[in-house]
Amino acid sequence: MHVHARVTEEIDDVLRKEVGIPGSWYEALVEVAFAGGNMRMNEFASETTLTKSGATRFVDRLERAGLVERTACPTDRRVYQLALTAKGKRVQRAADPYVLEVIDQHFGGFLDDDEAKTIYEALHRMRSDLVVT
Repeated sequence: MHVHARVTEEIDDVLRKEVGIPGSWYEALVEVAFAGGNMRMNEFASETTLTKSGATRFVDRLERAGLVERTACPTDRRVYQLALTAKGKRVQRAADPYVLEVIDQHFGGFLDDDEAKTIYEALHRMRSDLVVT
């Protein structure tokens, strides 16, 4: 937990200074990007561990900043999708190198290739098992 907290704090600090967004916004942009550029709001809430109402308020802030937009789902009118805007994609891509540098400096740089592979595989299995449906 200490390593996670320190790396997260460093990411937040560098992104606020270099890109002008908090780390939590970057995390949200990456989740949507990994989903192909858009995802259902309920999936977003699940992936970010926010409640549905918390996700709505969070997305309101991202939307006001012009980073995402909500659109009606073409196959289900009851559902809204969250999509990255062109600005959101640019901001996420601009932030990527800073995030990778912090992770390497405070985490990955302490691992050799075999250790990194082992940790990656273990965390991947854990995350797959923890995914909330």
